[in-house]
Amino acid sequence: MQAVGDPVEWTTEDGVVTHGLLFPPKKGQAVQGAIVFVHEPMRTARDWTYMAEKMSGHGYYCLTFDLRGHGESIMQGDEELDRELFGPEEFTGMVTDVAAAVGLLRAQPGVDPDAIHIAGSDLGGSLAVMHAISDPGVRSVALLSPGLGYDGVNMVGKVAEYGKRNLLIVYSMEDTYSRKSSEVFEREARGGVHVETYYGVGHGMKMLSREPKLENLMTSWFLGTVLTDEGRTLAETGKPLTQDKDVEAGLDEEAERARLKEQKKAADESQAEAVGEEEERKRWDLGDDDDKK
Repeated sequence: MQAVGDPVEWTTEDGVVTHGLLFPPKKGQAVQGAIVFVHEPMRTARDWTYMAEKMSGHGYYCLTFDLRGHGESIMQGDEELDRELFGPEEFTGMVTDVAAAVGLLRAQPGVDPDAIHIAGSDLGGSLAVMHAISDPGVRSVALLSPGLGYDGVNMVGKVAEYGKRNLLIVYSMEDTYSRKSSEVFEREARGGVHVETYYGVGHGMKMLSREPKLENLMTSWFLGTVLTDEGRTLAETGKPLTQDKDVEAGLDEEAERARLKEQKKAADESQAEAVGEEEERKRWDLGDDDDKK
């Protein structure tokens, strides 16, 4: 059954009427924090509803919403917004949408204002980091297929400005632009950073539907079991919350290596399909593709 949250509506400080779906903690769950999910261009709030509903079952207020010019968020005063006409200024202005969404979650009963998490895909990840830079109450940011210059939004140096807070970076190896951008972000990171690499699972939200382990990883991330204040090592990160004894004993390592080898083979054979329409997106040139050597 499709996940359905509570419809909510609010207006940003520059007058964009924004529509979203709010997922309160499940009945009986103590409030653990709040998570804002930011979709990628040409998509809508519906992309993240599954993860939002899942995390609400762990005690989180979760919010998915349509960025300006997308879905139902198309009115700014009397003007109808057309995303097809957006340039770098309009895309950068979407940070205002994220700020308003975070504000709505902070207003929910029992939410610790310093226990906010943001997850974003593609440009949504850029917007998440940009908002977090000026909002110390954001505890962590999770990025799916991040980029240094999606739609003209300049992310150079932004992860360094984000400071000593936790950062999750996820990309698929054949997604060359995101891979190279992720390498830059990892070098810039000042706080705890976990980078997860998959093979042949595409770009952005496609990864969440194609790679079953990603759901477990993101759940662990928000719950703090991937990278904790107690100093859990990166070698221990990315594991599901519950595991079979065989997995814990490491007895499935050979099978896991074989699975990853098959994924990489599939990626090599279908690179164009995996990246898909993202090849048509406006992105900054990161130099020659070293894979072509």
